[in-house]
Amino acid sequence: MYTCINCGAQVDELYRRYSPSVLKVVKCENCGNLADKYIEYDPVIVLVDLVLLEKPAYRHLLYNSDFNAYWKLMIVLILGESYRIWSSYENSEMSTAVNYLDSVFALFDHTNHGSTFQSERNFYFLLCHTTLSLAVFACVVLLITELRWLLLGKRPPRYQPLDLVRALVVGGCAKLLGLLGIIWQHVTPELHNLIIYGYTVLCLLTAYSVVCDSGRTGSLIGLIGGLLAHNYVYNVIPELYLSTANMTMLQT
Repeated sequence: MYTCINCGAQVDELYRRYSPSVLKVVKCENCGNLADKYIEYDPVIVLVDLVLLEKPAYRHLLYNSDFNAYWKLMIVLILGESYRIWSSYENSEMSTAVNYLDSVFALFDHTNHGSTFQSERNFYFLLCHTTLSLAVFACVVLLITELRWLLLGKRPPRYQPLDLVRALVVGGCAKLLGLLGIIWQHVTPELHNLIIYGYTVLCLLTAYSVVCDSGRTGSLIGLIGGLLAHNYVYNVIPELYLSTANMTMLQT
């Protein structure tokens, strides 16, 4: 089964092939529009509509395309976000997102002064921390969504938890735009990061609303818990690590 990119209804087929070089896109019986116009479009156009937060483009990617490399997108997202923060620290451009890591890395530098692998160790720490933060975000969003269906009793027939995870990965890839700040070297990186964060939230809202068949308000309710959990882990774990490390140093 496929999905109409306009109304979200299920359709049996997207097109009919009359010859090896001739096919006709099928119309959706529910809304009367073409079930999926993007099957005739270049992938670049689909990408542009994804950037423009078009719901039909998200439906095409998640339900009607043969794209299955979501795990690759997730790895790229983790590596890109970790490298952005690590590069900001290494270049001494201390934005709001990495201020809390200064004390942790300073502790590493104090205990291992002059270590050749100090910079690499910092990156591995950030890599694990970013992975944990994103995993907590996805788990909390899934939990809140399941509770929402349990309370409201209006679970969409097409909804699958795996589809929601894929949507969160696609929407979260907007954070990769933060890598442009490394190239451009903004005078005010805090403003740049704030704009990227706001756009990422909009992408996540669009992707969530497509999978869960909800409006922006309902999608925000489903996502806000995950965002709060992500920010909590993102800021608290380094502080806990620092306090534990300080206690270890005092005992020794």
